[in-house]
Amino acid sequence: MDIQDLQVKVAFLEDALAKLSDEYFAQQKELQQLSLTVEALIDKLASTESAESQSEVVIDDRPPHY
Repeated sequence: MDIQDLQVKVAFLEDALAKLSDEYFAQQKELQQLSLTVEALIDKLASTESAESQSEVVIDDRPPHY
């Protein structure tokens, strides 16, 4: 194996590393966005559940004219 073969291999490895780094960055960005979406859905579900529990309390109460 001569110097030129080693230079080709190093160039290939550098390119592969750059592609992997870019892919890792994209996945981290997507993971962060998905985490934000999940948090928003959890908040929405919690507010919906609290609204339902409040409406149940109102339904179970006697009207003011009794």
